[in-house]
Amino acid sequence: MPVHDLGYRNWEGSRTARILRPMFVARSGVSLVWRRRWLRTMLMLAWLPIIVPAFGIFAFEYSATEPEMRQVVVQVLSGPFQRPDLAQQAISDPAEVRHEVWTMLILTFFRYPQLSAMVLLVGLIAPMLVSYDLRSKAYLLYFSRPLSPTEYILGKAAVVWFFLGMIVTIPALLLYVIGILLSPDLSVIGETWDIPLRILGASVVLLVPTTAVAMCYSSSTSESRYASFAWFATWILGFVAYQFLTFMNVRRPPRRRRGGPDWQDLDIDFDRYRLLSPYHTLGKVESWVFGLDPTEGSVWPAICLLLIITVVGFWIVRRRIIARLSV
Repeated sequence: MPVHDLGYRNWEGSRTARILRPMFVARSGVSLVWRRRWLRTMLMLAWLPIIVPAFGIFAFEYSATEPEMRQVVVQVLSGPFQRPDLAQQAISDPAEVRHEVWTMLILTFFRYPQLSAMVLLVGLIAPMLVSYDLRSKAYLLYFSRPLSPTEYILGKAAVVWFFLGMIVTIPALLLYVIGILLSPDLSVIGETWDIPLRILGASVVLLVPTTAVAMCYSSSTSESRYASFAWFATWILGFVAYQFLTFMNVRRPPRRRRGGPDWQDLDIDFDRYRLLSPYHTLGKVESWVFGLDPTEGSVWPAICLLLIITVVGFWIVRRRIIARLSV
């Protein structure tokens, strides 16, 4: 008879709650990624664009008392934003348009510098999250513990959400706080209380579908460079296709009717081609979340597309993980 029985024995200790298990996967992933010096440098550089919308909020809040700031506000709203009507209202009654000006500045922060930083950051982090585990068989170590494939996927996705939240959500919320501090009194909170909720909603729109796509590419190959190539190709080709098709549509004369040219058909074409580009699809939904999109009817195809991409992307990742475990 053996002195010690080395066979399988059930774990009799206490187990971590299921809702907390993805946190351990996320913690290990964040600690590994955080060791890279280039990532820390990129995170610091990603905060630099906050200076521009912060100065815009500063100029708007002091436009009532400073003539120089008033001129800056008029030039910015009439030029880049193409809203001369809003510029005049900002001079005559700033409180009336404060909510719209703040949301426009924060949306611009979302749409241009931070979306570009997101594409670069996700393209460098997400492809290695699952592909490295598949290549090194590290997933066997994860699933030797009471961890389900869904919990594993949530933990890996939380790694991406953590870093994207640091460069998108937190700076946007900081912009709102800066606006509160620069305002004449705290009554502006009652006028702009919904902006933090819109920031969180726009962050979900940005983070969840993009993470699903990146992890889908990562789980489809054991070589992370192929997943990175597919990620960047998706954004570049989609953007180029949208620009090319809309340019061709502008060059094409609109159909004429008895009342003149039908420019409405041209707008519909823009909405249809927008679904080819992840950049413009996300921008459409984010504008709707911030309440700045007047065409609410045309936003639903973009929302449905993002939902489909999210569900299909995470479903493919789960199927890939289950297939590896069943081998």
